[in-house]
Amino acid sequence: MKKEPFLYAISFLVDGSFAVVGLCVPLLAMGVGATYDDLGGIRATQSIAYSLGCFLLARWSDRIGYRRLMTFSTGAMALLFLGFLAVDRVWHLFLLACLIGPMLAAFWPCLQAWLGQGKARRQLLSALGGFNVAWSLGFVVGPTLGGTLYAMDPHHVFVLASAVIAVVFAGLLLGRFADGDAAPPDAPEHETLAAARRFLPVAWVANFATFYAVGTVRSLFPKLATDLGIAPDMLGYLMSLIGLGQLCTFVVLAHTDRWQFRLAPLAAIQAAAAVALALFAATGALALFALGMLACGLLIGTTFTSSVFYSLHAHAAGGQRAGIHEGIVGTGVFLGPLVGGFIAEHVGARAPYHVAILILICAFLVEAGLLWNSRPGLATERRQTP
Repeated sequence: MKKEPFLYAISFLVDGSFAVVGLCVPLLAMGVGATYDDLGGIRATQSIAYSLGCFLLARWSDRIGYRRLMTFSTGAMALLFLGFLAVDRVWHLFLLACLIGPMLAAFWPCLQAWLGQGKARRQLLSALGGFNVAWSLGFVVGPTLGGTLYAMDPHHVFVLASAVIAVVFAGLLLGRFADGDAAPPDAPEHETLAAARRFLPVAWVANFATFYAVGTVRSLFPKLATDLGIAPDMLGYLMSLIGLGQLCTFVVLAHTDRWQFRLAPLAAIQAAAAVALALFAATGALALFALGMLACGLLIGTTFTSSVFYSLHAHAAGGQRAGIHEGIVGTGVFLGPLVGGFIAEHVGARAPYHVAILILICAFLVEAGLLWNSRPGLATERRQTP
């Protein structure tokens, strides 16, 4: 079979499984006496383990082989999910988080690099669109299923997640895959490869700022909403708008390349997100919060797509760049809640959103500076300077 449909399917299954487990681990943790600090620490442990794993494995994934690393990681994750059945101490959850993080780091960058291998620009755009929609759908389906199963029997959640990951492991181990038809780059595409090298660090900076800002919203807005008297069901609807905005953006960007190699679309969505964060910092209206959540989803969809596209649109194998891309995502997810939580505790509940706005502004200034310094004409002048 062709590898693309298989990779879309396992993207959905793996992220769906982690969405199920991600919803239920805090419930399990509170059942064994975890505090709020413990809950934050468990999430931070997995995030930093994931980020470090991505950066450390980035250089080696191209040599070891994408499929080989993915097979090992899914086999290990299937066993680790069964470990949740034996949890009766809080430190057990920290240990599992520390072990699961590197296994995810051996999976996602390899999947992205394998998906993009041998693809020309338009093929890559289409493939990444399918990938982004697939993993996003996993996060739509997973929480609903996880909550239902946990209400029936907590053990069902982790057994099901383990079984799903085991199916992915078996598919990677036993499947036979063929690449789609690869088109060799023509002369114009060589120009876009050079442009992708210029825009790659820009997209990485933007993606870090995105996941710092949205990580802040996801981790801290539920507390602010509760303090404002927003009911839990309404809170759930509001938070789901991030996923909706993200999914819609992925679909749109998969069908157009007009956003590529241009700073203006990226700057526009970052400005909209800064306004959204200002709404979180200054208002209490549900309608404005809803607009803010949608803007956060648009931000994720734009910068994540840009980052992974520029990481994989190159002549050389993409494992190292995909690893850095995912490591940056994990670092933003780690630092946003960590720094934001500290600021909320010691400065004020709305102060973290002001800091997130500042991060977005600084990121844009860095992006503009990177593009200015990498202008083709300026590079030629430097090479000619004795």
